[in-house]
Amino acid sequence: MHFFRWVLYAATAAFIALLIASFFSTASFSTKKKNELSLGTAAEPSSLNPIMQLESASAEIMGFLFNGLLQYDENLELTGSLASSWSLSQITTFQCHTAAEAASLQELLEKEKNLHPEWGILSIAQKNDLSQVLVTLKEPGYEVSEVIAQKIPLTMLVPFPALKPEEETHPFLAEPIIEFTLRRDVRWHDGAPFTAHDVLFTYNAIMDERTASPMRSNFELVSKIETPDPWHVIVHYRRPFSPALNSWGTLILPAHLLEGTSPLTWGNFFNRHPIGTGPFRFDTWKNNEYIRLTRNPDYFLGSPHLDSIVFRVLPDPLTQRLAFETHQVDFWDAAPWAVKNFVNDPRYQLLNSPSNTYTYVGWNLKRPFFADRNVRQALAEAVNIQEIVDAILYGKGTPSTGIFTPRMWCFDPSIKPLPYDPKKAEALLDAAGWKRGPDGIRVHNGKRFSFTLITNNGSDIRRDIATLVQDDLKKIGIEVHVEIYEWTVFLKKVMQHDFDATVLAWALSNDCDQHHIWHSSQIGEGGFNYVGYNNPRVDELITKLRQEYTRSKQLQLAHELQQIIYQDQPYLFIYVPETTSILWSNTYRVCYPTDHGWVDSPLKSSKAGWSHNMEWFYRIAPQ
Repeated sequence: MHFFRWVLYAATAAFIALLIASFFSTASFSTKKKNELSLGTAAEPSSLNPIMQLESASAEIMGFLFNGLLQYDENLELTGSLASSWSLSQITTFQCHTAAEAASLQELLEKEKNLHPEWGILSIAQKNDLSQVLVTLKEPGYEVSEVIAQKIPLTMLVPFPALKPEEETHPFLAEPIIEFTLRRDVRWHDGAPFTAHDVLFTYNAIMDERTASPMRSNFELVSKIETPDPWHVIVHYRRPFSPALNSWGTLILPAHLLEGTSPLTWGNFFNRHPIGTGPFRFDTWKNNEYIRLTRNPDYFLGSPHLDSIVFRVLPDPLTQRLAFETHQVDFWDAAPWAVKNFVNDPRYQLLNSPSNTYTYVGWNLKRPFFADRNVRQALAEAVNIQEIVDAILYGKGTPSTGIFTPRMWCFDPSIKPLPYDPKKAEALLDAAGWKRGPDGIRVHNGKRFSFTLITNNGSDIRRDIATLVQDDLKKIGIEVHVEIYEWTVFLKKVMQHDFDATVLAWALSNDCDQHHIWHSSQIGEGGFNYVGYNNPRVDELITKLRQEYTRSKQLQLAHELQQIIYQDQPYLFIYVPETTSILWSNTYRVCYPTDHGWVDSPLKSSKAGWSHNMEWFYRIAPQ
């Protein structure tokens, strides 16, 4: 008996010793290099190939390794990265019946050009086949071309067919062009020069079906790419597509390493050992533990101040908090309920970032409960959105007013949230024929207003939202059953429209294009318009917004789009959360390059968030 007791004590002591050793080993992980920034990531990335994955765990790392031609600045405006400059133009082609008619048209347009300098005509030329007249415009879009077409006798023109059956036909062909001038001082991490050929290779790789790139839809309207020399890229589009410029923030791949190899083999060498042009180089990937990047001293904007950045895989919130409190990571995205514990503690600095996501309840509009807009408005006014913000986010968020978030330039601040008004909600339901039955649940044409609200497991916040919505709707006579599914099962049900209602969230880009979510063409299985929303005016606005290049006109279209969809309530728009990150006080500052020299400042929030320019952080005190 004493022998077994001794063995038990010895095993326990050995376990405690191992635990202590493991703690000190882990705690010293990020302090071995005093000039190393340590970050936590909730999941290990699936790949470090920028054209093949879009999940956040990969994206946050790849932003340090690669560059695009363009990038967003702290105000979410496009600025150059690998491209030093760019210009937009458009070639509008008019097709005549004969060469003689084309010559007459050219003469006519030369006169109109002098009378209308506001059209921005750069040149007019008769094409080699002599029956076409090419008008080069300073700005892309349909508007000026349509005005010009009105000056031309219709009998002189042969209309071009639409690219797709559902599109309008025009008496001309409008082909936008983007011309990029590339920086000449950029080198890949292995020392090879960056050139226009890398841009062309990246485009071809995205369009290659073997890569199954989720970015392919951004480039489907490209008709050709020209690289007249190593420092210029000319991109031609089949028709006006205003989100095109934003798409060139896509991170560029190294042609000299990947060209001539099958994308199916990249996972064996490149996707886990990438070579980029970014401020940091790939160093180490230890499965399920960490990924380390080291400074790129040859970075074209200057060598970063940090020696390295390490991303530690911390899969659950408790582990993330403990890692922060033991100095294993430098920043912690605190849960809303935890923020109050740090607010008045001078040891910590709190940084708030505006979110570009919104959380919602999506109604399946094919279900009879949700087909009536007045019923959907009643549901919106029956749910206390502010209470959800206060209870779940502890006030760290704002009620959502639709498809854009306040940090986006196209957001309409004049739209106010629908008020919490259960009495009005009940009146709307009564008027729509949904009367309370003997058990208090509303009935219409013999059908009880009883539906199932689904969401995914692993998200306490979404589960709590479902419960609060369930409680509020019960008060007005609607029965809600809440069901929680494993993520893959849940996602399959949503994408196959096999649900009544669902709690979800959208993480938006900085582009205001909403085609993939709200256009009726995206209703089919696999489309992201899985609630089945169909409004012809919304389709029209989305199409016009994709074709409009003038910011003021884009704003008008975007505001009307947001207003209509918020009034229609295909979603119960709930909130836009605010992210609070916590770091130890007096730990980091940022010193970043601008056109006017270097700017040194404390960490602060902006439209792009406090972590914008993180590649230029520097440590001001040891941990």
